[in-house]
Amino acid sequence: MNKRDFIKTVSAASLCTLLNPLETLGFGIPTSSTPKKVLILGGRGFLGPTIVKSFLASGHQVTLLNRGKTNPNLFKDLPIIICDREKEHKQGLKAIEKEYKETYWDYVVDTWQKSPKAVADFLDEFKGRFGHYHYISTISVYDKWDKKFITEDEPLNPLPKFPNTISEDFRYAIRKTLAEEAIRARIDNFTIYRSHGIKSFRVNRPGNPDSEPFWPIRFYRGGEILLPNVENHHIQITDAQSLADFVIHCSESKIHGSYNVATHPIPFKDFVSALVFATNMPKKLHWVDGDFLIKNGILPYKTMPLWREDRVGFYYFNIQRATNAGLINRSMVEIVTDQLNGYKSRYPKDDIRFGEIVNGKQLKCYSENKEKEVLKKWFSRS
Repeated sequence: MNKRDFIKTVSAASLCTLLNPLETLGFGIPTSSTPKKVLILGGRGFLGPTIVKSFLASGHQVTLLNRGKTNPNLFKDLPIIICDREKEHKQGLKAIEKEYKETYWDYVVDTWQKSPKAVADFLDEFKGRFGHYHYISTISVYDKWDKKFITEDEPLNPLPKFPNTISEDFRYAIRKTLAEEAIRARIDNFTIYRSHGIKSFRVNRPGNPDSEPFWPIRFYRGGEILLPNVENHHIQITDAQSLADFVIHCSESKIHGSYNVATHPIPFKDFVSALVFATNMPKKLHWVDGDFLIKNGILPYKTMPLWREDRVGFYYFNIQRATNAGLINRSMVEIVTDQLNGYKSRYPKDDIRFGEIVNGKQLKCYSENKEKEVLKKWFSRS
């Protein structure tokens, strides 16, 4: 399929996801005329490098605060505060050099989530030493996902008593909700970003096939591709670069509050169009009824990504507040291409395999053999 034919086949709504809105409108990424001092908590993991690079590109002065263990070769020229926020009684924070503790930070960006007590400890220890605090949260903080277009005003998860120690353990959604509670109880100069399945050049668990982007890789490999034919099938994700740009925009424009940060919900078929456009690889697409897939062991969400039938609101979070505040999402083609380029850099031989048993453990998604098996059954049905 060439570019001209492709454009003819997608709807006007699809094109909104395929064109770069910044270029279309003639705008560039806003940059600050006065460099600010930025402290990134983390900065070398999954989302952190994208945020660091975006602040640097905007002309700001960036310092990292982390343990120095994750990707230590990244940003070696930047100042780094070696600090373990997981130590009890603020021992890691209290050991920070006086030079940094007495610095006034214009912006602080917290990319970390493990312990809500660590979030509270940082805010207490650095009280009055920063101008604007940014926290990367998640749509998992919402209690019920039983309707479409949940806004930021919906009830959050019911919470246990706030932990007294770093070591108290809770599931991910409760940790994030507790961290948000700690922020709101201590400061009002904050922005909270509730992300939704972040997609990036990087992955959150390098070396683990389960973290790799299934659909971009599958289309990159080409051949005959199995797809779910499901009524009202939409998807919604958060683009790491668009999120980072929004953090900078909120910093420079002094925008506070809580925001759902994701793409608009788009039909899955439009997502497929972006995959075709980005890879130009598929030989043929086979749309198979969802019930048939389930009957043959390809299950929504568990083995087939970006298909979910339970939790009505899952791919339909309302992002209007964020777009009104200045969120501009990159095109879906750019997002997919970013993911694919990241995969190629990690696996230049394109040698990961999905859905197979490795060291006695079943990997996620489904294997090439499983796909061929289900397609064969689909073609031979009476």
